[in-house]
Amino acid sequence: MILDSCFVVDLMTGDEAAVAKLDELVAEGRQLSVSTLSVTEVERGLTDREREAFDAVVRDVDVVAYDREMAHRAAGLLRSLDDDGALVGAVDAMVAATALERDGVVVTRNVSEFRRVDGVRVVPY
Repeated sequence: MILDSCFVVDLMTGDEAAVAKLDELVAEGRQLSVSTLSVTEVERGLTDREREAFDAVVRDVDVVAYDREMAHRAAGLLRSLDDDGALVGAVDAMVAATALERDGVVVTRNVSEFRRVDGVRVVPY
């Protein structure tokens, strides 16, 4: 299960819905992961203090490296979605491809974007 960037940010800020969803997922024994793409996206604008909060959030999850297979899959997703007129941001397509290479699940508030990608199961919060 891939945690989207917005979920990580919401955890960092103590968003009640995100914290409750994390508690639920942990209680269910779910395998939680974050893509290196999300690490880059979130860390980009963090202060040192915020980076500490970020590190605390991702410390206990698997960080999944974005690799060639994921890149290939993301490019195909983007082409297909472009052809269908269902545009998706490049980073979201790459996160979706990462999820599809794993178990196909993304935890996000960005439901409409990820639901455009066939095969991705969205867990909203």
